Amino acid sequence: MNTRKTLLGGAALALLLCAAAWMALGPEPLARASPVDEPLQFRFPKGQRWTYRLDYAADSRVQLSGQGKQTSLAGQVRLVGDLVLRGHGAQGVVQRVGLRLENWSQHSLRVLGQELLPDASAVDAVFQGREALLEVDPDGVVRAVSFREEDPSLFKNTVQSLVGELQVVLREGATWSVEEATSRGRARTEYSRVGEDAAAVRLLKRRAEYVELKGLGQGGAVRLVSRFEADVAREGVLDRVDGEETVERLGAGGDVSAASQVRVSLVRSATGHFEPGEDDLVAASALQRLAPGTMVVDPKVRAQMLTQQVDGMTADRLFTLLEQFANLGTLPDHNHFLLQATGLLEQQPELCARLVELFRRPTLQVKGRALLLDLLAGTGTPEAQVALVQALSSREAAGEARYDMLLSRLSLVSHPTSDTVRFAERTYASMQGALRVASTYTLGSTAGALYRQEKSPEAWAAVQRLAEDLRASKAPEEQAHFLMALGNAGVVEQTEVISGYAGSPSPEVRRASAKALRKMATPEATLTLLSLAADTQSPVQATAMESLGRRPLDTGLLMDLRDLALSGGVKVENYHVFVSLVAPYLETEPDVVRELLRHLLTQEVPDRQVLTRIRGLLET
Repeated sequence: MNTRKTLLGGAALALLLCAAAWMALGPEPLARASPVDEPLQFRFPKGQRWTYRLDYAADSRVQLSGQGKQTSLAGQVRLVGDLVLRGHGAQGVVQRVGLRLENWSQHSLRVLGQELLPDASAVDAVFQGREALLEVDPDGVVRAVSFREEDPSLFKNTVQSLVGELQVVLREGATWSVEEATSRGRARTEYSRVGEDAAAVRLLKRRAEYVELKGLGQGGAVRLVSRFEADVAREGVLDRVDGEETVERLGAGGDVSAASQVRVSLVRSATGHFEPGEDDLVAASALQRLAPGTMVVDPKVRAQMLTQQVDGMTADRLFTLLEQFANLGTLPDHNHFLLQATGLLEQQPELCARLVELFRRPTLQVKGRALLLDLLAGTGTPEAQVALVQALSSREAAGEARYDMLLSRLSLVSHPTSDTVRFAERTYASMQGALRVASTYTLGSTAGALYRQEKSPEAWAAVQRLAEDLRASKAPEEQAHFLMALGNAGVVEQTEVISGYAGSPSPEVRRASAKALRKMATPEATLTLLSLAADTQSPVQATAMESLGRRPLDTGLLMDLRDLALSGGVKVENYHVFVSLVAPYLETEPDVVRELLRHLLTQEVPDRQVLTRIRGLLET
């Protein structure tokens, strides 16, 4: 398992590099005013400047345990000052917008007990005169954020956190859902239009789910409370954002093992003009262009993090432990060992090659080889990925009866390189039988991750290859594997392809289509899942409902599900998953949910646990 990413992952990064998401909490929905017919779009005319007053506070914490002790990685942020947007003109439909941070009246950034902004001179060194360049679509989607190469990483990561969390996306209709990149990962976000007039449109925004969550570990429930209000002026600029968000990772006992809390207020205070000059960022010859939410590692800070993570582990100690315990597959205080070992492999990348040598020893059994691959995948550095590919390419790996299990470790790499994806594609092209299935899933995971993170044409081509092979396949079992691989890729551009198999005569294929759409937050995917929720085959219906449960449901969808229940379309054996799907909306849509729950009580339900649960929800 990817334990370094599980216990620390990008989180220590988020804690140390400004630490947190920038979200908001708003009041109850406002009464809808008379709508204005003209579609609202963002507009940032060249030479115009907008100044906002920003007040931001955050507290993030990750608990680590091992060798009988508990430690905590913590970060606290408080920033009060001006956020300035400047229009730099458009290139086609994409608008270029400068973002500056100025005039701090309060500033504090504490990481591991150290204050990184102790005085005005430190603040000036990080922020004064610096500007980031945003590429913004008319609907508000930020395509990329560019910086000068020499800008401090703290400036870059502060901007990236702001951009990822304060972004507002406009769509037609009363409600819509989008997938957004943040400093915490990728979130499925629900918007609703709660009021509008000739001056502004008022929106409520809520993070419904983190599809990929960085910085708060893995393995365990996530508790998320997220709500904010945004006002968008009819002239096409943001007027106000206000609110808060709490994200908690729960351990096995229900205790909070990691948490992040943020509060933010952003209010437009002035609008004016500026004269573009030679120092403008658009004139710079060399820029670092990053995807939104991508954090930059400061080498000094990362070194400090690794020292704490390694916690005294040495190369000699690492290999002594592996010699003694590797064939068992686990070590004493296993999670802490993995945390230390992956930190050491990042600290001393030359040790990755030594792991390949150990991997190839004839005395090493399959459990031991799997453990070494876990270490390399959990480390995830380019050097570790090179070693991972070398190990999987060795004669010793190829001779293992469970090579498919070893190959699956490649899917645990969270940020695969192009070389790693090329290896996955070569493996996919050369395998047959059960190994072909494993390589299909691995290619989907690695190529999809690389494409989502970097929009790599090579990664896109690999995902497209899976889609083309799916179209060419005639065997239902094979089609199901291809669909699941595309689901692992999580590329929304493949929604149409996956949805096309929802009408397959094979229940196995329809079920795979339902599961593959779990990460796709598009209207088309939701409608397809709704149709599959009415499937006559119980496993297909259950899978569709589980995938629907991974996205926010509006009133219309809940009414469709109510009608499905009232018409007898929900299989009795799926009542558990159906109740889990609708129960979260009991408070927001009580009439619809109560009606369908009462109907379920009228049916012949042999499972008393389901009846008890429904009665508990209805408080009867």
